[in-house]
Amino acid sequence: MPGIIVVNERYFPDSELVPANVGATSFSRSVLRCLEGAGLSAGLILYKRDENLEEPQVDVVFRSGAACAVLRFNFDMSEASVSRAIADAARTLLARHGMGGQAMLYYQTDALLGFHPEEFPCCVTHHGPFVYDFIERFPAVATGRAFGGAGKALHLLKHQELGLSKVRTNDRMFVLQHSDLQRDHLVSRGIDERRIRAVRPPIALLEHSEALESEELRAFVAGAELLVFTAVARLDYFKNVELLVDGCALARERGIPVRVLVVGDDEDKDVARKELGARMPTEHAAEFLAVGKLSKPQLYALFREARSNGIFVCPSRYETLGITPLEAALSGVCTLMTNSEKVEARRFFPEAHRFAPSDEGLADAIGRMYADAAGVERLGRDLGAQIAAEVSEEKFAHDTLSAWDHFSEAAQALAL
Repeated sequence: MPGIIVVNERYFPDSELVPANVGATSFSRSVLRCLEGAGLSAGLILYKRDENLEEPQVDVVFRSGAACAVLRFNFDMSEASVSRAIADAARTLLARHGMGGQAMLYYQTDALLGFHPEEFPCCVTHHGPFVYDFIERFPAVATGRAFGGAGKALHLLKHQELGLSKVRTNDRMFVLQHSDLQRDHLVSRGIDERRIRAVRPPIALLEHSEALESEELRAFVAGAELLVFTAVARLDYFKNVELLVDGCALARERGIPVRVLVVGDDEDKDVARKELGARMPTEHAAEFLAVGKLSKPQLYALFREARSNGIFVCPSRYETLGITPLEAALSGVCTLMTNSEKVEARRFFPEAHRFAPSDEGLADAIGRMYADAAGVERLGRDLGAQIAAEVSEEKFAHDTLSAWDHFSEAAQALAL
């Protein structure tokens, strides 16, 4: 059955080389490559909120070589009007690709599930965190911080609950699961396990990496005896980068010669980076650098430069997958993962590469890696080989197409 990807317009930039806003960007592109390779792609619906419209509007554009129906709407519109617009966009894309009959709509997350048109089957990944799940694990005040305010959290909760209600009651809605963390939540909320299929993470390493462009960054990396770093799209509550800085400061107090590098947020938004820098003790300030997020080729250039002397750290509080630490590890960088059941990628990392989520736990792990006779370069190479046995773009494509066949057959049988 042909597939149409439905994703936030902000998360599908014109080029794969543009720095990603969220992990959803690379995940959506991996699904697109998978469907295109199988001859099943009918393009994308890119949704964009527009509070100035009274009725939905659909325009067809081409982005990254793919036909895209840009759907402008807002949440004050009626469910029926948005649903019709999604259906019209899907039919327009099918016609452009010369495809007739049904199509499977693939929702990268649940924002529009409540508006899904009943005449189409669909599957969803739920890439973003569930507010309901989050508030069961963290204090109420943390929820507002994590989701950008109480109002945003309540809005997201409302539409996630609408989506979950639809998935529970519609047998032609399926789940393309990328996270055991979210599977457990979905099943606990009444989603039929028979409509869930798991996929391994989609990590496509770049075959050719360009040189690291920033002279400042290149010099900072090269001049480090031991570089400890992280890279995220957004420096938010979920990523918990404060733990990285505090743990590294403690490691320096213990005599470990770490340099700390933080990559994250847009280049013109430096508030969070400055706050992180202020956490570093004054006497170690020269050993701290924070820069804006990097394009995919530049991120891989950083990985290459840091292989011989670097440790990548994922200090996240809550992570429904964690693509970047997997990319770092698969690139041969020694990587440390917070040992928390709230971080999905943890399950791919051996015990030796996990750390207790505290300043002391991280400092202990850094010290352990630094003291290992093998050296961080060898540790990174061995880790990469171990994770590569489980994680790759090819394994993701196999899992996705197998799930797609199952969903298509089930949907067609129910339509009879």
